[in-house]
Amino acid sequence: MTNSPQTTTASSWLGRRGRWGLLLLLLLASLLYGATLDTGLTPGDLQGGDLITHQYAQVQARPSNAPGYPLYTMGGWAWFHGWRLLFPHANPVPILSSYSTLWALLALALFFVLLYRITSGHLFISLGFSLFYAMTYFFWYYAVSTEQYTSAVLHTLLIVAVLLAWDERQQERWLYALALLLGLGLAHMVTVLFIGPGALAFVLLKQPQLLKRGRLILKGTLLALLPLTSYSYVYVRGAQHPEWWGAGQWASASQWFLSFIATKQGQDELTWSLLPMKLGQFSLIWMELTPLLLLVGLAGWYVWRGRPAILFTTTALIYLIFCYIDRQGNWFQVIMPLYPLILLGAAYAWLQLWQRNHGHFWRGLLLALLAALIIGKGTDVYPRANQRHRADDTGLVPGQHILAQNPPQNSAIITDMQEKLALDYLTTIWGLRPDVSALGPSDAFRALEAQRPLLVSATAANYAAAQSGLPLRYTAWGPSLLLASPQQLPQRSIRDLTYSGAKLGDNLILLGYQVQKSDTLTTLHLALKARQTPQQNWAISVRLLAGGNIIMQQDHAAPALGFTPTTSLRPGQTVFDAFTLSWPDTAPPPDTLQIILYRQLADGSFQNLTNQTFPLSID
Repeated sequence: MTNSPQTTTASSWLGRRGRWGLLLLLLLASLLYGATLDTGLTPGDLQGGDLITHQYAQVQARPSNAPGYPLYTMGGWAWFHGWRLLFPHANPVPILSSYSTLWALLALALFFVLLYRITSGHLFISLGFSLFYAMTYFFWYYAVSTEQYTSAVLHTLLIVAVLLAWDERQQERWLYALALLLGLGLAHMVTVLFIGPGALAFVLLKQPQLLKRGRLILKGTLLALLPLTSYSYVYVRGAQHPEWWGAGQWASASQWFLSFIATKQGQDELTWSLLPMKLGQFSLIWMELTPLLLLVGLAGWYVWRGRPAILFTTTALIYLIFCYIDRQGNWFQVIMPLYPLILLGAAYAWLQLWQRNHGHFWRGLLLALLAALIIGKGTDVYPRANQRHRADDTGLVPGQHILAQNPPQNSAIITDMQEKLALDYLTTIWGLRPDVSALGPSDAFRALEAQRPLLVSATAANYAAAQSGLPLRYTAWGPSLLLASPQQLPQRSIRDLTYSGAKLGDNLILLGYQVQKSDTLTTLHLALKARQTPQQNWAISVRLLAGGNIIMQQDHAAPALGFTPTTSLRPGQTVFDAFTLSWPDTAPPPDTLQIILYRQLADGSFQNLTNQTFPLSID
């Protein structure tokens, strides 16, 4: 390469010190990313987007978002299921996220090798710039969450490495490797091909006679087209599962496939306009690299000169044109591979400053400045990039709460949308209770026809009957789940209840009560029986007492979580109610259950039907 160090060869770009430096880098990066690896999902994550799409794709071997990322997804499927064989009950989110970490570590390793090569084996500069890049926000964030962008960085750096290797030896094998890597862009992130024109210019400006070698061009073209065969996976899996096709109408799998790989949604997001782009959009670039390293990087390209400068500046220009076109899209993610190219230039410029200033003071200043940049970047980015146990990772909580209530085997559960998304994830990706399924009200009839137990979440009960067209009646299964059946009140066993038989008034009897404990939930179940239909609708208040003092209280406007008024009970019918038990950590264990049935009168006052206490034992 013009004006570039030539102290190493393509076959040996790392000496002994370089290998130790590489191991240190990978160790530090592994600790950093492992400590900040994604462990949960926000409600927004479950509602859509690339992250959740990639997770379902890698678990189910289904096409990801268009055009499907077939090779990346197939690798993710093998990664996920390989780890799940070893840890079958582990949280799947870190496993899926660690697939991105794998690509990030490979990209960092290659980045270090390239830095070590262009700085003539300068360990501190190579390690320093590698660590700085490891802690830039987008690279760090996508190294610890489920997305494909770190693999795009590796892909781009592989192309640069192959160009450097060819530049040193001019061996045909490197040209074939280049053709294959460019072809991989057609089966992965197409935007990686933005480096393609610069790469071809880099080669042809040195050996223009290659254009006359028809056999070489033919072999290279075939290698470039070879990765396209991976799209057969997208077609086959799509044909097997039409339910994965998404919104749209297609007469055949072939029509869907052609529409899918055309990435119509991505094309629609492109925003051509003659109006000038806001300069603030570019603030992300210098926020990532700092203004200093951005300027030093561009200066490094200039100092490098020749074909390397053409490679990098051509690539940068194409990325910037794309940013202009896609200013409302996800350009800020797609542009990620440009950042390490700028830092390669910055490292080269740093080396020139190092070599021209032999004094300990100036060299110490360069090292101190690089260290300050690394520390400053890490301190700034850590709170934003850290995805471990974030407070807003509550997306799965609604589904976990449902499963904690141990729904019957093969249950069909009508839920609201957030509960459905959470339950789908837990049953499909996590593999918890795969016999249970969440559905909409319109599917209730089919579930009953299949003789599946039908449950309704408390949040969906207000509209489940109306939207299903079925006269559903409810009894409580758990503190937020109702057992449902049309017309008739569902029946539950009272075998495990502590029998009471206490008369509550207005023809109501407390058949019994039970405290049910699990790892995550403690629930109080009550069973009320109507000897005759009550005359009034009574609300229920349950209170836990310790030494005569109330430590917990919960009220329902009617039995069955408020959804079965007492006046709807027929003679002999039994309805269940359920309450979540919780009390302050500082409070003594409750010893008494107090039950009050009451109603509010027209003047706003309250009338108590009964106020009774029962012994309670909670281990």
